[in-house]
Amino acid sequence: MIINLNEVDIISVNKQYDVCLCGTGPAGVTVARILAKQGKNVAVFEGGGLEYTDLSQDLYLGESVGLNYWDSVHLARLRYFGGTSNHWGGRCAFLDNVDFEHRKYYGLPGWPVTKEEVFKFFDPACSVLDISRESFQTPQLIKWEGKNFRLSEKAASPPTRIGNKYYAELKASSNIDVYINANLTNINLNKDLDTVTSFEIRNYNNKRYLFLARCYVIALGAIENARLLLNCDKQIPNGIGNQNGMVGRCFMEHFNIEFGRFVSNDLPIWQRDIIELNPSEDMIREWQTGNAVLHFERSYNPESYGRLKEFKQAIRDQVCKSDTLTNLSRNLVDFDCPGDGVITSMIEQSPNLKSRVYLGSEKDIFGMRRVILDWQVNDADYRTIRTLGVEVAKEMARSGVARVQLKDYILDDTKDIIEFGQHAHQMGTTRMSEDPRFGVVNKNLKIHGFKNIYVAGSSVFPTGGGANPTLSIVMLSERLGNHLANNLN
Repeated sequence: MIINLNEVDIISVNKQYDVCLCGTGPAGVTVARILAKQGKNVAVFEGGGLEYTDLSQDLYLGESVGLNYWDSVHLARLRYFGGTSNHWGGRCAFLDNVDFEHRKYYGLPGWPVTKEEVFKFFDPACSVLDISRESFQTPQLIKWEGKNFRLSEKAASPPTRIGNKYYAELKASSNIDVYINANLTNINLNKDLDTVTSFEIRNYNNKRYLFLARCYVIALGAIENARLLLNCDKQIPNGIGNQNGMVGRCFMEHFNIEFGRFVSNDLPIWQRDIIELNPSEDMIREWQTGNAVLHFERSYNPESYGRLKEFKQAIRDQVCKSDTLTNLSRNLVDFDCPGDGVITSMIEQSPNLKSRVYLGSEKDIFGMRRVILDWQVNDADYRTIRTLGVEVAKEMARSGVARVQLKDYILDDTKDIIEFGQHAHQMGTTRMSEDPRFGVVNKNLKIHGFKNIYVAGSSVFPTGGGANPTLSIVMLSERLGNHLANNLN
């Protein structure tokens, strides 16, 4: 059933649900569907409506004070039915074994679960995202002989829009009540401050409702999960789950760094004009770097224009036959040769306590303090970026696939990296750790110190790996849904 909280006068607030869950993105809907299939009654709350509205989206307004994050605090996430899946690009990839390991050079514990524990839910997660196990393969005609890098394995979701795909199922379900225009504004606790007793939900008329359940889940995304817990400070001054000051810490993104340009040889490997490479797991361990995807894309043959285009094209062709003349020309102008390409990236950010989400003084229409994001980079990140850049250039040269010209800031660590691009992959802030000193939730995603509240989504990632997060989000959500269903019997 789908209920518009703006359009009803009376809600049966005395109804006891098995689970109250906030969020209708890939994490929230996945958990709700699993619970419903196993006979549990679930209330699902979506702060927005079935379509985008400025009224809902503006609740995501916040401030960015660290690295330039453009307007991604506000616009990289969507606040209506289906969540951020409504503008997801669809790239699916999975984490490597090394991503789950404890890497001492990061200074914080790694994942408290193994890859095997998470990948038990690989096939059902693929089904949610409309891909299959067989989708993950490298092009058959490509032969790669590199040692320190390997071809990326990925799959392309249509992409799946969670709200569109599951709207009819959720509407028809007798075990799920979806409340839209239903904003979670407070989490109420018992007198011992270790058990959630209700969710406080408000509609856009600012009418308040209390919803009760046996357990509770928040699945609002990395920034909003932290913002909500920090705002719930009426009974616990520092916010729920923040007894060790970890809520909001270790905000992570995937860096998009421009490494430079390259000239490729005319080999069959370039049949699609694109190569994507991951560092090998052995290289990550040996060089103590993060994971990544390095994207090599060839441009089409550059053309000259204007009244003298034939003459200029002839000059370009001659210059491009000489490495010396090409390098000289590039020192003077932005000069392209046939087969030239650019190198971009998706690079893992290390967990960094100084990279964080916290609250400002400005409040939204519900009286909740707005978020401030301080996105920070550290020495481990610089080491990863520069090491991967140099080593992939060497690998390309050894394999004869391309000749790489790296940006000066990759080769010279005294020069600043001009711009840290991002992919809107917001992770961390309620990280998973068995030791409460280093995280917010345990391996089953229950908040430390509490008996019945859980967190779903990429905010629980201890590290980000070198893969787009959506597939991992859904696998962890499948795992959480089954865990809750088994423990609510």
